[in-house]
This record gives sequence, C-alpha cells and structure tokens, in this order.
Amino acid sequence: MKKLSTVMMMALIGGMAFASSLNIPWFVDNAPDSQGANWPPTQGTRTYIYLHNNTTSDIVCSIAYYSAEGVFVGPNDDPETPYDDTTFVIPALSTVAFAPVAALGATGGESSVADAIPNRPLPDGKKNGAAVITWAGGPNDIQGMLATANSQLSYAHLLPPGN
Repeated sequence: MKKLSTVMMMALIGGMAFASSLNIPWFVDNAPDSQGANWPPTQGTRTYIYLHNNTTSDIVCSIAYYSAEGVFVGPNDDPETPYDDTTFVIPALSTVAFAPVAALGATGGESSVADAIPNRPLPDGKKNGAAVITWAGGPNDIQGMLATANSQLSYAHLLPPGN
C-alpha cells in the first residue's frame, strides 16, 4: 500500500515519464552512396525510415541497431546505455527521414536533423538489420514509416505504435 501511495503522489506532483519505443523489424540499405536520393535506385536497395513527432515539444530519441541474427551492433558498445552517443532530436510537429546505413547528406535527401542520427555500424560488413528507436514519453508521441525500393520493386508501410 505504501508503494502505491508513493507512485500516486509522484504522478500528482510531477508526472511520470515513461520510456517508449518504435521497432523497425527489418531493413536493407545497400545501394551505393553515389545513388544519392535516386528513387528507386538503379543499383542495390535503399531504405528510408521516417519518424514523425506528434507533439508540440522536441523529443530526444536514441537508436540501437541489431544484425539479422539479433545481435546488438551499435552505434555504441553497450545496449544497456542507449543514450550514449546515439541521441538525436525530432523537432516538434516535424518529420525526419534517414537512410539507416548510407550517409546521404542534404544532396541525398537527408536533412540536417537526419545527419545527427547515427548510421548502422558495419562490424559484420552487412548493410541490413533491425533498429529500435526509444524516447521518454507516450507510445503515440512518435509514429513511423519505412520505405524501401530497388530497381525491381518499391513499397512502404507504417510502423506500429511503440510500447
């Protein structure tokens, strides 16, 4: 009973921040950087991840990448401290799009906000995998979309709300 009253008091006094996440279950981003923002690319496969901030405040996010085998690959050395050198900000009511492996810059279709999002490290040499975006806030504060294309096909889908 004492724990319950403490939690209720904290909620009344200062509110509580909950961690939420959005999962990108699979991506491939192996089109050469020289392809830039060509859509669809003529070589390889390009993936863009779109994240939209539904709130009227900036949201600080963190990203973690995983291999196809589910092994954490970075961008830092410790998945338990995701806010070390992995953070970026999505401005209020804004959308950011980024390629998870390629560093395309402004000429390739990435904004300066996207430049701050760490790319997937390549310790295994592979340009594919999964990613998890985390932030402090509600699961519906951020919504996402994944778009993938190559010379044969292109598709996009919404990412389910975080948890």
